[in-house]
Amino acid sequence: MDTIKNYVESVFVNLPRTSEMQQLKEDMLTNMEDKYLQLKADGISENEAIGTVLSEFGNIDEIIEEYNLESDAEQVDNYSVQLSETQVEDFMQHRTKFGIAIAMGVSLCILSPAMMLTFREIASLVTDSSSPMDRIDLLSVIPLFLFIAIAVGIFIVFGLKEEQYNLDKKVVLIDSATRAHLDREMKEFKPGFAKAIASGVILCILAPISLLLAIVLLGDDNAWSVIFLLGFIAVGVFLFVFYGILYSTYEKLLSLGDYTPEKVIASKLIDTIAGVVFPLATAIYLIAGFVYDAWGTAWIIFPITGILFAAFSSLYQSIIKTKRKN
Repeated sequence: MDTIKNYVESVFVNLPRTSEMQQLKEDMLTNMEDKYLQLKADGISENEAIGTVLSEFGNIDEIIEEYNLESDAEQVDNYSVQLSETQVEDFMQHRTKFGIAIAMGVSLCILSPAMMLTFREIASLVTDSSSPMDRIDLLSVIPLFLFIAIAVGIFIVFGLKEEQYNLDKKVVLIDSATRAHLDREMKEFKPGFAKAIASGVILCILAPISLLLAIVLLGDDNAWSVIFLLGFIAVGVFLFVFYGILYSTYEKLLSLGDYTPEKVIASKLIDTIAGVVFPLATAIYLIAGFVYDAWGTAWIIFPITGILFAAFSSLYQSIIKTKRKN
């Protein structure tokens, strides 16, 4: 039954939010549920019953034609892009690889000083005391820059691949069947997402604990405490970044959260204004500081600008949302 409800929601998600459409959605859901219950009473399996109901009632094209409606693809043509089921699958596969790569790159940046310290600790153990420490310190910089270089390379390669899809600040439009499938996938993904975020938080909390334990057990005359600290943080951040990217991908494809049509449409103007307002606020602060020596009081310009800009952003998004409903 939940599959039918999700499907009906996906059918009407890109149609005008009018009372007429709400009534039509309720009628369609009632008819589909009645048909589903009738088929179940006749001994039809659940999967067959759902398939039969969707094939008989789930034609969005007939609804648009009958009511002479425009879908969101026509309403927000300059801000939207239509993706087929194959394109959605390809994008999901890319984002999975992208998430792993970016999470790995960020973790490598965090681990780079840990690897430098590890090299120094190991080198000091395997070399004799007569070896000059300045040479070991110099060589220890190699793993630091090596890890950073690998991370930067990952960011560049996968950043270029991300740009190829050209979905930034775009409303993604998909057919109702693909939307229903993605909606089910997202619901199945949420428990794993919650566990991953919880695990990441736990690791970040354990990081300073590992540092303290290392100091107590190994002493404070070595770098192992910092190495353990950065190791725990790197794993936690990996979970945050990877699962966060996957979750945002589902939101983008389903037009949820920060990717609703009104927020995407508003973001272009808001970003343009932000590019003027905040540098202007910084200029006012610097002028007040250098000319009037008001460094201690002129900082108030930043919270005031932030509050006013947030209020404008919310108001502008509300206006767009109201226009789309009418």
